This record gives sequence, C-alpha cells and structure tokens, in this order.
Amino acid sequence: MPLPDLFPHQLDNAKRIAVGVPTYLGFDMGTGKTRTFIEAVKLRGAKVVLVICPASALLVWQREIAIWDRGASVTVIRHPDHFGRPSKYYLVSHGMLSQRQGAIAAALADDDIQFDMTAVDEAQAFNAPDSLRVRALRNAAKNLGDIIPLSGTPMKNHAGDLYTLLSICWPQGIKNMSRAQYEEQFCVVQHRDFQRNGRLVRVIEGSKNIPQLRKLIAPFMVRVRKGDVLKDLPAINWDVVPVPLDQSYLPGPDNAKLTEVITRIIAREGTDNVDVLTEALRVLSNGVQLMELRRMLGLAKLRGATEYLVDMLDNLPEDRKILVFAHHADVIKALFNHLAEYSPAVLTGQSTPPERAAAVDKFLMDPRCRVFIGNIQAAGTALTLVGPKCKCSDVVFVESSWTPMDNAQAACRVHRIGQKDGVVARMLSADGTVDDLISSLLARKARDFTDLFDTQPGGTQA
Repeated sequence: MPLPDLFPHQLDNAKRIAVGVPTYLGFDMGTGKTRTFIEAVKLRGAKVVLVICPASALLVWQREIAIWDRGASVTVIRHPDHFGRPSKYYLVSHGMLSQRQGAIAAALADDDIQFDMTAVDEAQAFNAPDSLRVRALRNAAKNLGDIIPLSGTPMKNHAGDLYTLLSICWPQGIKNMSRAQYEEQFCVVQHRDFQRNGRLVRVIEGSKNIPQLRKLIAPFMVRVRKGDVLKDLPAINWDVVPVPLDQSYLPGPDNAKLTEVITRIIAREGTDNVDVLTEALRVLSNGVQLMELRRMLGLAKLRGATEYLVDMLDNLPEDRKILVFAHHADVIKALFNHLAEYSPAVLTGQSTPPERAAAVDKFLMDPRCRVFIGNIQAAGTALTLVGPKCKCSDVVFVESSWTPMDNAQAACRVHRIGQKDGVVARMLSADGTVDDLISSLLARKARDFTDLFDTQPGGTQA
C-alpha cells in the first residue's frame, strides 16, 4: 500500500533538515513532526539515527518508524550494550539519560558511537541547565550528528527555557552568548530575599524583548500551528497510539493467541468488518465473556494511558484542553483519580441532567479544568465542547466503541462551529493484543465516516 503524501509543511521541512539546515521543529501536536523527521532521515540517507523521547513515546516512535520507514531496524536502548546491536534507529528515553549511574549517558559520550542525526522529542524537557539529561545531551553532542529538537511548546515559562537547546544545537545562531548574557537580554531577572535574611536569590520572572528574540531565532525555529495548516488537514485526523500493557489485569485469555487468530481471520476472510472480528473474539475468548475481556483491556491500558495523557497535558499550552472518552465505569473513575490535578469534568450514564450541565459548563468556562472525561454513549452526542474560553482540538479514546459511527460522533463534540484548529483523535491501544487490531480498524472506519459526512466544522453531525 502506498504511503499517504506528505503535507506541504512536512515536505518543506524534511528537505530543509535533510540538507543540514539547523532546525527546531516547533510543530503543534498533531501536525506531523514525527513523520517529518523520519522523512528527513530517508531523504538524507542517514544510516544511524538516535531518537531521545519520553518513555511513554517509545512505542509511538516504534510504530511511526514501522509505518513511514518500512523495514528499518529499531533498537530500544535499556543497557549500554544495546548500542552494539546493528540497527538504523536507536531509541532512548529521557529517563535513561537521567539515571544517576550515567551508564547510557557515558556510552553516548564515547567517541566509538557516532550518529548521523538525532531527534530530541518533547525537547522542552531539556531546559534546566544542570539536569542529568541536559548534561548527557551536552556531553554527547559531538557524537550525535545534526540534533533536531521537536516540541509543540518550545517555551513553557519564559524565554530562558530556550537557551539550553539553542546553546547545544545552534550556538552560532545566538552568537555564542553565555547564559547570563542571554538572560540579561531576553529575560526579566530579579533578585528576591525570600527568607528575609539578606540573602538575595536570582530569579527569572518573565520575558522581554520578544520581537528581537523572535527575529534572532527565526532561521532555526520552525513553528507550525494547526490553524496555519487547517486547509491541508483532514476534517478529523485519526490515529492509533500504542500504550504499554499491564498484564496483571489479564489473567484469563491468552492475548498473543487471540491476536494471532484474529490476524489469520483478517488474512483469510479479507474482512475489516468489526462485527465479524468481535464475534470471533466471543468464540475464542476461552470462557471469558466478551464484555469482561473489554473491561480487562481497558484496565490494562490505564497506567500507559495515564502517562500518555499527563505527558500531553504537560506539553500542551496551559490554555489547551483534552477530551477523553472511555466506556467502563471503573476505567472512568480511575482516570478521574489519576488526572485530579487537572480538575477534570466527568459525564457518565449515571449523571443527572443538572450534573451533565455542570460538567459541560465546567469544561467550557473553568480554566483550571483541562480534561473532560466522558462515557462514549453518554457524552458522545448532543454536546458542544469547544467555545471562546475552551480551546480543545485533541480527543483521546482510552476505550473506544466497537461501533465506528459512535467514535466519529464522539470526536465531533469538538469538531464544530467555533473550532479554529484541526482536530486530532487518538485511539490508545493495548500494545501486542487484539486491541491493536480492533483499534486500527475502528480508526479507519471512523476516518471514512468523518471524511464522508462531516468535512466542515459545524456540519450536520448531532
């Protein structure tokens, strides 16, 4: 099957990186920065590539490489010896670089290891100058080839957040300024006596001279926002994101066997009919009822799903919100508890009409509420969850309906009049189980549905 064409902003920046132009891919989440980097690798003809990413994104990078660079070998680094395995892509987590023993950081700094290119995903995490991960990156930089930071939120707090990666990846662009010189020019620096003992502490309280800084970093920083490329994006961009599986929730069925059997059914029948596959699951689930299997899969995804959602929320601008769907009551309750710091609004089948209205109002009006957690049947229709005070274009299905139209309708809660950005709907799948196969089919069906019936925000969807 041929790969979908690149969007213009992806192709332009893949070519730019491929010819060696220093680049920070500051793409909004959902606008394709991962594929842009992979395409740059292919255009460059790079042989050995390093990807540094959060632990929650390791499976995502493996999946994306498998899709966009077919046949390329991938090694996930969990021990220094793993660098000795012949591979095209080597993936290492932020946490591995932050280990106090420093074995992997030391291996990267060894001149025997050389990379053609390096991606630093969620690069805003590399802002603190004295953190272990920053020290590891700085010490290894000479061996990493072209270092390409990727982040939708390059600056979280103030202009000082940018200095670390600028000094590592593009020192010539900032004229080799020291940190003190940079902060003096672009940050509001104060000295505070917090303990009232005469000892002043130097703190950064904001940014200044932003127009000058924007002009200075323009040759390096490539910003792509959803609104900028809305005309190029599909009505709703559907994706499947694998998350790690907690096996302790799956005592009954042999998931590897079920996955193998379902794969054979697809190959034999040539079917992508979800009803056929779910009936096969019903027969093959070794005495475990189908609904119980689905509930166990939902619980098994909770840990990975929570990590993924927290990473999303921390990496989105603070005024951006996320719409989350699930099916089972215990999964929704667990999500509410795990995401409590983001003041979630919740709507289930047990919500009374006043509670339903209050949940919607909270999400639309309260800036502290950054998450709406809804049961697909209860919250998937007849709601508008975007408005002047509610910027939400990211939808995450921790559990999805096995009726594709239900998922399409649910995502349309934010694909409505007033939406200024491209909507991205992500189905989280339990890696290595039948959930992977079912989620891929459901995403494709939902994409077909939205492409056919709802090409414009504010269309006829209920």
